[in-house]
Amino acid sequence: MLKHSLLRSALRISDLGISMYIIKSKRTQLIIGMLSLLFYAVTPSIGNESVLKLLEKEFQKVVTDTRPALVKVVATQTTAMPSPPNTEKLVFTRQEIGSGIVINTTGHIVTTTFEMETPSKIEVIFNNGEVSPAELIGIDTFTDIAVLRVGEAPLTPMPLSASASKAAAAPAKSRASFQYKPVIETTVPIKWGDSSKIDTGSWVVTIGGSYGHSPIVSFGIVGGWDTLPDQLCGKLIKINAAVTPGNSGGAVVNTSGEVVGMILAVLIEPPYTVEPPLEREGDPDIKQFFVQESSHGTRNQEITFALPIETVRAVAEEIIKDGKVARGWLGVEVDISELGVFVTGVIEGSPAHKCGILQKDIILEFNKTPIRSYAELLRCVVSERPETEVQLKIGRNGNEQHRTVILGEKP
Repeated sequence: MLKHSLLRSALRISDLGISMYIIKSKRTQLIIGMLSLLFYAVTPSIGNESVLKLLEKEFQKVVTDTRPALVKVVATQTTAMPSPPNTEKLVFTRQEIGSGIVINTTGHIVTTTFEMETPSKIEVIFNNGEVSPAELIGIDTFTDIAVLRVGEAPLTPMPLSASASKAAAAPAKSRASFQYKPVIETTVPIKWGDSSKIDTGSWVVTIGGSYGHSPIVSFGIVGGWDTLPDQLCGKLIKINAAVTPGNSGGAVVNTSGEVVGMILAVLIEPPYTVEPPLEREGDPDIKQFFVQESSHGTRNQEITFALPIETVRAVAEEIIKDGKVARGWLGVEVDISELGVFVTGVIEGSPAHKCGILQKDIILEFNKTPIRSYAELLRCVVSERPETEVQLKIGRNGNEQHRTVILGEKP
């Protein structure tokens, strides 16, 4: 009886309450209807195409809009081989194919350094198939960045800063053999992105040159930021995108169509294998419990590393302006010990010598950054400009001391 009375009381709604409920319900329906109409008006194709098809079109647009700023770089080196007298001269030809990014309207292109020492000839192949000779303006060995300038630039790429544009507009006398002409405007402007917004899980597209006419395009997910032992340029964008050797110097583009990095290197990790333990006499044969994979058909793990575009732009601007990048210099010879970076020698007249660094000192910190290896010390030093004041923490005779150093310029 109590149950039925509670049910009846719950169902008793006043006329006023019913009216308010009906009005609220109609408002909700109206809002939902308006939102639905707006949704279908803005995205009319969603009803006819699948989400995957729309996603495919968006990625195609990203690639299409970026391709005009991407070029193929072909470096050729010819070397005369020694041959006996009265015989035909033998010439050895070596060629490298990479990628590059056009960075201003005067034909400057940023790419990675060449494996060959001095190319005899450099050619740039643009997106529209035009081929132009190029000269090497300068390189920065610490970031593996090289800057080229082409004789004819048929495209309008991303704008450079005002300071670099002024420097680029006044080529050196040694470049007088190259005739530069105005470039053709592209219909879609290429955009710089902000690499600081790239983080673990970000979607990116890598675009680079190839050994054919079409580019190599890969889709990948950013794994984060990391450093490479052989690179002194700081943190790099780590991407699980498969790239070919010709992609070195290519662009990393975010989902907004903005260039956020330049492909630098590919780290190849061999497939993981488990070796069985050594057998002792009398031990049972346990090899049957280990999976033995054949080396045939195994695939190495490839991880792509890219320079953040801010680093690329800064280095390129300085190379265009001065032909090189000024790097800090400390002037010590070091070795690695269990306690840290051990100073084995100090160059006379160097910044280290002037601030009182002695042989057998241990460098513990650089501007409050712990130093545990030579690579870490060198990375910190070359990341600073000459005449920069830095703080060192050193260990001497079991005591910690602090030194203020004004860095010099690397010879």
